[in-house]
Amino acid sequence: MEEWTSILGVSSSDPRTTSLTHSFFPALYVGESPYGLYAIDVLVDHHTITYSPKLLGPPLLEGSAPIALSKEEIEHYLPPKRPIVTDILSITHKTIEGEFLLAGPEPKNKLLSKNIRHDDLSFFSIAEAIYEKYPKQLLIATFTILVLFFSVVWMCGKQWGHSSAISSAMAVNGEAQTSRQSNSSLTDFRIRDYSNVPEGWMSTGKIQYNPKDILGRGCQGTVVYKGKFDGRDVAVKRVVSEFVKFAHREADLLRESDAHQHVIRYFCMEADSQFRYLALELCIASLNDYVDNDEVRRAVKISSIEILRQAADGLAHLHASKIVHRDIKPQNVLITSANQSGVMRTVISDFGLCKKVQPGKNSISIGLTSGLVGTDGWIAPEAINSNSTSYPVDIFSLGCIFYYVLSNGEHPFGTPIERQSNIINKQVYLDKLQLLDDYHLAEKLISSMIAHEPSERPLSSHVLIHPFFWSAERRLAFFSDVSDRVEKESDDCPVVRRLECEAVFVCGSWRDKICDALREDLRKFRTYKSFSVRDLLRAMRNKKHHYQELPKEVQNSLGELPDQFLYYFTSRFPKLLLHVYTAFEYCSAESVFRNYYSDEVRQRMEAIVAKEEEYHKEMQSKVEDEEWQRAKTKTARSPHKLDSTKKNKKKKSMP
Repeated sequence: MEEWTSILGVSSSDPRTTSLTHSFFPALYVGESPYGLYAIDVLVDHHTITYSPKLLGPPLLEGSAPIALSKEEIEHYLPPKRPIVTDILSITHKTIEGEFLLAGPEPKNKLLSKNIRHDDLSFFSIAEAIYEKYPKQLLIATFTILVLFFSVVWMCGKQWGHSSAISSAMAVNGEAQTSRQSNSSLTDFRIRDYSNVPEGWMSTGKIQYNPKDILGRGCQGTVVYKGKFDGRDVAVKRVVSEFVKFAHREADLLRESDAHQHVIRYFCMEADSQFRYLALELCIASLNDYVDNDEVRRAVKISSIEILRQAADGLAHLHASKIVHRDIKPQNVLITSANQSGVMRTVISDFGLCKKVQPGKNSISIGLTSGLVGTDGWIAPEAINSNSTSYPVDIFSLGCIFYYVLSNGEHPFGTPIERQSNIINKQVYLDKLQLLDDYHLAEKLISSMIAHEPSERPLSSHVLIHPFFWSAERRLAFFSDVSDRVEKESDDCPVVRRLECEAVFVCGSWRDKICDALREDLRKFRTYKSFSVRDLLRAMRNKKHHYQELPKEVQNSLGELPDQFLYYFTSRFPKLLLHVYTAFEYCSAESVFRNYYSDEVRQRMEAIVAKEEEYHKEMQSKVEDEEWQRAKTKTARSPHKLDSTKKNKKKKSMP
């Protein structure tokens, strides 16, 4: 430092003292770098004349250029160039587009006024600045905001008008108390009594529900919660207001059909500005849960066959009420909790897609409002390929459910990915049914239910009384009635011929398939034909009616009535029941057999029976004519025989 002070001619004790020839004084230099402005201490020659021309940009980092020193003096007296300051603690100001500071009292350059920014942060100044720089983008953004604003206003007005219209319609309609409750809750949804609502629950009218306890979800934003109605545990189905038409239709159809024990019970409907709420009977599980969850299966005290029978019963009630469900699937067949008697029920639920067949019509047209309904993999082929649907679409879906339950989760049309394609292409797989005791009955029933052509499917009433659902007592009673009916008939009787048709495949030599004890007991009373279905049925009928008189050994072989007794024969002749049932459709119109067959079967067999009877009469008449001709011919020939006999006697008597 002393060396520099000696070179510059500055006293080390007082930096402000200078010599006459070489005197410097301290000053502050303000410069600019890419990081902004900065200031440093400098020493300036008092006698050096410097200037900074205007409008040539900011001063240089090395300071003003001296103009009164020679080259030798500059090299000898001036210090070397100082390095640029890079370690700047903070930025106090940033220049904008070439702005620089003007030293001294010089007047502000008018040319720089456009580049100097003021702290005017008002909305209009900001908008003006944005418009100057981005005019096109600002106009587009403004237009978009206006469109969105008016769209929201229009939608709110439409929703309010729609809600008002619904409220007015419900007030006028008001046929049921539930509708009046719904209307009052709609108009007074802003004023509710939350005093009795549990913490965390929601309340609408008389319906309360827990939004965290979700029982299931449906299409179009439908959610089912666990809730309460008048202190009763219920399932609360919440439907979005946009689909209020479907919610009201579902409520009307439920109100019309829920008197049946196998249709889910409906309590009431409430509404607010956004949703409609339906209070329905609370169930413990769906058919899907029953098949997939072993714990649910153990908790349900109903057999699989009884579950299917009750589901068919509920569907038959809907069809009798002219209602087509259109979305039968395992998730929509529910199992209720046990009542006070410990009885559980299977019920049909989810009427959101149901539609009523209009009087005088047998089908529902598929239009914009009906559309393609149902769940993929459970939809009948005509629902995709045809312009109208009817009751057979439900029969098809129910047939798929039958196989799904009996096969423990399998589907008759394969995996979920290929199901709908296989439905259209008629690719059916029923091999899992072979594990059932009633394989032939189940296979025949399900095959008819999932037939590709709707006309080939049975009615729901026919499905309900199919022998697959018969108890052991009913099956034995049917065998006895059939045996009594054909016991005295001739072998050429139409019903006997139908019964004995394919007897070889049905029972074969049935006496060889029964136990020795029963075979010996049968020989004591009468003779039975080994290849006759009629005689097999007679043997079953006689042993059932005289069961208490049988030897103990025979009773032990046959087992107890009715289940073990029936299983003794059906296990040896698995095709017997189906064969006899099909053959005796011929007698379905007779009073004894009316309870075994549906009206559909009687109507179908009417023409067949008439044709068979006519043919039988013709054959009988032909046989009688042939017998009469033979008798007449025999009578005409008898006198000649007598004459010849007399002549022979005379010849023998002659000597």
